[in-house]
Parts: sequence; structure tokens; C-alpha cells
Amino acid sequence: MSLKHALLGLLSYEPMTGYELKQFFDSSIQHFWNAELSQIYPTLKSLEDAAFVSKHVEVQENHPNRKIYEITETGREEFLRWMRTPTPPADLRDPFLIKTFLATEVPVEDTLVLMRRQMEEHQKAIAFAETVLRPRIQHAVEHEKFTTKHALYWTLTLEMALAYRRAYVEWCERAMALLEASLLDDASAEPRSGRGHASPPESA
Repeated sequence: MSLKHALLGLLSYEPMTGYELKQFFDSSIQHFWNAELSQIYPTLKSLEDAAFVSKHVEVQENHPNRKIYEITETGREEFLRWMRTPTPPADLRDPFLIKTFLATEVPVEDTLVLMRRQMEEHQKAIAFAETVLRPRIQHAVEHEKFTTKHALYWTLTLEMALAYRRAYVEWCERAMALLEASLLDDASAEPRSGRGHASPPESA
């Protein structure tokens, strides 16, 4: 996803500071995309240079001044152009799959431990989405300026993220079952292998 277009989209809701944009990412989008302040501020600067956003400073007496960014008409046109452009499927890049691919180089027991931890992390993400993110979407519609249409589209992204997480957990469960079966096969093969190479008895 293009961070600059994501920021333009969020600013189409309302003007925000860089910190408020970061909060929006953390509270509503983190289940499929994350952005740090170290990425957000330089991107806002480039958007301002391109005249896609404008900035004004709100002076505060007892707090640091607020730099508030607002999408311009040119920025809205660029955002809508991007929204209407077809998006190719995202590449699957998962460091854990590299470890799985190369797992012949370590004991099976080590891979099982890592796979269980990986599964537990996805289970935690599922629980967070169901107990925190889903109620947060509902709260935004009931108590803020957003509509049921916002909730519909936001929920669609949440459901996609949950489907991915659940599929990952199921894959981990199947993979662990196969690896545990391979351990049993190896254990049962060792005695047969030993008997097959037994030395004949010495003659009297």
C-alpha cells in the first residue's frame, strides 16, 4: 500500500496532525498496515511539496503548536485516481516460511517450538481483533462522526485480516501434526535399522 495515498485517504475524513494520523493507524488500520511517525512526517512533507495537502499551525500557549494537515482539491483528485486504479495481488513475504523451508538444518523439535509460538502469536492477534478492533469500529459509528457505511468497509478489512490469521493457525496445526508424525516415524524406524545391521553370531 502507498503510504502517501493512505494518508490522503485519512485526511479526506478530516484535517489531522501527524500524531493524530498515527493514532488513527494504530486504532483502526493496524490489522493490515502499520506506519511509524518516522515514516508519516516525511511523507506529509512530500505531500505538502506536491500541493496534495496544505498545512497550518495552530498556536497553543501551554502545549507545543499543532501542525494540522488538510487535503487539497489536487490531493483529492490524486487520491481518487489511486482508488480507481486496479491493485495487483500483494506478494507473500513471510520470514517464518523461509525458516520452515530450511528447517531440515535444525532438529524437528526446534521447528515445532517455533511453529507453536508462531501459532500463538496469530491467536493473540485474532483475540485482539475480536475484543478490541471490532468494538472500536462499532464505537466509531455510535459515538463519532462516522456512518454505518464506514463501518461496513472497515469491517470488511477486519474480516479479511481475521480470515488470514485463522488460516495461518490452521496451517500451523496441520504442519505440527505432520512434523510430530515424522518424529514417530523416525523413532520407529531406528530399532528396525539397528536390527538390520546386527553382526552375525561368532562360530564356536
